[in-house]
Order: sequence, then structure tokens, then C-alpha cells
Amino acid sequence: MKDSHHLHCCGNVPYKISGSSCCNGKITRGLSQLVADCCDSVAYNPLNEICCNGRVQTRSSPQAKCCGEDIYLTTTHLCCGGNKIFKWKENHTCCGKELYDMTTHCCCIGPTLEVKTKNEICCPKPTDSNKKTECKQSSSLTRTLPKNAELKCGSKPYNPLKRICCSGKLHKKASALTKCCGEEVYVLSDDSVVCCNGILHHNVPEQSECVGGVIYIPENTTCQMSARPRLGEHCCGGHTFNPHTHICCNGHSHNKMNGNFCCGSDVYDHHNQLLRCCSGHLYNLTHFQGKAECCGNLLLESDETQTCCSSSTNTIIYDTKPNHSCCGHYYYNTSLWSCCAEHLKPTSKPNSPPAQYRLKPLMDLIPEMCNKTVFFGKVESVALENHQRHVVLKVVWQVDVKSEKIIKDSWLHVSLDHCSSPATDNGMTYLWWKKHNGEYKLLSPPLDLTSDIHMFYSVCYQKKG
Repeated sequence: MKDSHHLHCCGNVPYKISGSSCCNGKITRGLSQLVADCCDSVAYNPLNEICCNGRVQTRSSPQAKCCGEDIYLTTTHLCCGGNKIFKWKENHTCCGKELYDMTTHCCCIGPTLEVKTKNEICCPKPTDSNKKTECKQSSSLTRTLPKNAELKCGSKPYNPLKRICCSGKLHKKASALTKCCGEEVYVLSDDSVVCCNGILHHNVPEQSECVGGVIYIPENTTCQMSARPRLGEHCCGGHTFNPHTHICCNGHSHNKMNGNFCCGSDVYDHHNQLLRCCSGHLYNLTHFQGKAECCGNLLLESDETQTCCSSSTNTIIYDTKPNHSCCGHYYYNTSLWSCCAEHLKPTSKPNSPPAQYRLKPLMDLIPEMCNKTVFFGKVESVALENHQRHVVLKVVWQVDVKSEKIIKDSWLHVSLDHCSSPATDNGMTYLWWKKHNGEYKLLSPPLDLTSDIHMFYSVCYQKKG
């Protein structure tokens, strides 16, 4: 079995961005680079922490900012001169490192910034011409004041209109379509690259897709060879294969005697309890002690000390902390943020608890769901009303394993608690469960209709037999 997880280099040391971060040549374990920022040589979670002059501190509020090495709230205080904090007062603002009353004083710009009474010569007079001067002085004052710490990438200041910060590394911003992929940048309009789980893949064919951490290339009827296959032959990568005796997994042909399901480029027997497929990565559990479950393409080895947070774009493992919860693939402090349908808001709402469950890969659901009323439902439209998300579903495939009855093309109206349910996208198909009380529950991330329906039906039917 091959380890298909991609490695990056941090100095001379290899590391995986799925569980570690690299900052200035030093590795921080237990925090994925996909959600981390750098504070000098230490990685930190910017949702729950803040970096002030190279020191990581716990956030007291989502509105917290740095003033030198100290933290202050922009809603109640002012930071003057980059390192002096004053309590906010009406009609007061900064002049260098001083706070002054704009109704009685002014800020004079000379060799240094000084607070003067309004009768001083340098203060603008209440005439139209002087109003223009006052505007010029205010503009000059704004440029003279130090920039906020929020315009820093690690410890380096930058202009977000011209540059972009990706996991602590600065890059030139070619256009508004420039986006981060791990530490690298790419342009959304570039069809030759694909960002897959924080790894940028170059020179890929057009229309290539990232699914479960694996790059899928559009079907090629020539088997990626110079000549077309003969009539009746099937393509598998650069070769042909017999689908009656072999199975093709990502361009690699395998004998069905070794298994009849693909996991990335490998084949495996789903009856083998010592093998676990996690989004294209096959794990051998022979030497594993305890319960294991998938967290995207990673293996969650302990559900007590580790927490898996997943969204439709990323799945990340975090060290479990008290008063923290998942919001999509982010792990947030519930006293700082609130989560609604996998979107964070900088306000804590104790009366709106986060989702108590996460979506799981289909193979993790199959053993439990084979004897339940489940179906593949495509989201056609969504409407919000009184904290409820009303979803119109097209049932594209429902299998009653007991009676072997197949139901297709029916319609359902499903209501979910909006904030505590994972997000849904129009046009995507998910696995749903109808409970005994008539309520519906979303179970899986978006599914592939052809392969996932086949896998679900064949595995559950075999289990029934």
C-alpha cells in the first residue's frame, strides 16, 4: 500500500500540511497549515488567537486588535502611536501617541505630531479655504499613523490590494482572481492548475477536478495512448482491461479477486475489517489499537483527544479543546464566535448551539444505514423561514434493501434547523435519512451519483444476503 499523502519541505524537514504548519523554517505540529497563520516562527489559529509583535495570545473578542504587544477592543478603545491604548471618548482621536479632544484642540503636523489648542497658528481656521487645508492635513495625518496589525503577514506588513498572504508567505497579487492554495498562489481563471486540499497541481488537463484529495482527469477515449483501443475494449489509464475480471482504479487495473472497490488507485475488499478507505487513501488497521474513523483522507485515531471538522472543501483534524466546536472545517472558541450553517459570525450566541454532528463519507455510513430508510436526494431549491431551512429535494435514487424496491424521480419537501445543520448547495446530491418520527437528517457530503449509488446498493445487498 502506498502512502499517497503529499509532503512539503520545511527547511530540510518533510511535513504534511494536513496536520502541521511551517513558519520561517520551523514546524508546528497539531495545527494544519490550511487554517493557520504564522507569528514569527510559530503557527497559530487566527480564529481563536492573535499575534502581537511576535507573541501569540488568546483572543478576548473577535474585534480584538494589536497595539504593540497588547490587545485592545476597537469598540471601546483607541490605539495611538502603535503602542499606547486609550479608552474611547466622544470627539477624541489620536495625534501620534496622544489622545486629544477635537472640539478644543488640533493635531499639528511639523517635525513631530503635536497637540495644540485651537487658537494656535498651525490649527485650521473655520473658513472655506482652511477647510481644504484641514482635509489635506487629515489625509497627511492618516498616512503618518502606523498601520494596524491586521495588515501583517506573519511579522511582515503588507498592502492587501497589491499582495496576498498565504499561510505566512507573501505573494504579488496579479488580480482579484488571485487565491491561496496552501503557501502558493494561483489564478482562478487558469485552467492548467487545480488546488486540491491545499496542494497546487500544475499542468493538469482542462476540466480536471479535485474530489476527496484526488485529482480526477476527464475521460479520455484514447486511453491516453497514441491509438484508439480496439472495438469492445475498455480504457484504464494507458492500457485496456476486461471489466468482467478486472477493475480500473484511477488508471490502474486490478484483478477483482483482490477486491471489487476502488480506493484512489488501489483496490480493496470492503469485507476486510482491517482495511479502511478514507477519501482515496487506503489504511491498514492491523497494528491499530482502538476505534478508527475517517476524517476526509486522514484517519482519526482517537475521538477523545482529536476532533474532526469537515466542510465540502476541506476536512481537518484538531487537538480537542474545551468550549470549542466545529463550524465546517474551522475549529472555533464558542465564547468568541457563533456558527450558522457552517458560517462563522463574530458574536457569541449561547442560545444557538452549533451542529452536533458532522457529515461522513459514504463507506463510514453503509454498515449502519443499510437497514434504514435512506435515499439519494438532489437539492433543487432552498428557502429560509423562521430559522428553518426548507429544501426541495428530487429523490434521484432510493433503495429499499429489504424489498429490493427502487424508487426514482419523486419529490420531497424537507425542513431542517438552519443553523445547526450542515450547509447544502443547490444542484448537489446527498444521502438523507428519514427517521421514524418523520424528520429528515442530512448524512453525507456531496456524492457522485454513478459510483456511490452502485457502491451503496451492492454493499448493502451483499450484507443482506
